[in-house]
Amino acid sequence: MALLVEDTKLREQALAYVIRLYDELTEENGAPTLGTQNQAVDFVLADPELRQAVADWAKTTPIDEATTAPPQRLPRDALYDRARAFLARIMEPPVFVPAPPDRR
Repeated sequence: MALLVEDTKLREQALAYVIRLYDELTEENGAPTLGTQNQAVDFVLADPELRQAVADWAKTTPIDEATTAPPQRLPRDALYDRARAFLARIMEPPVFVPAPPDRR
């Protein structure tokens, strides 16, 4: 069920956060599948505390600008913990799994 949030800026901020969190979790440079990112954004926007936390995070991070600076890690806070746990539950398993280290 999609949550109606009229604040498109907040929805954009939540999407930027979800994509950055996904990058950290998967060590990939890309966005999660549309279903995954929409579920994660709706999860964040459904909770008033998480909405406020993502808005506060976006004030300190330029999400609308391209940069050549190295990406900043997300702060480890309640937003991170709860969004990470939710993403871990809904993410599809990776297609390519690294081989275990050679044991000799």
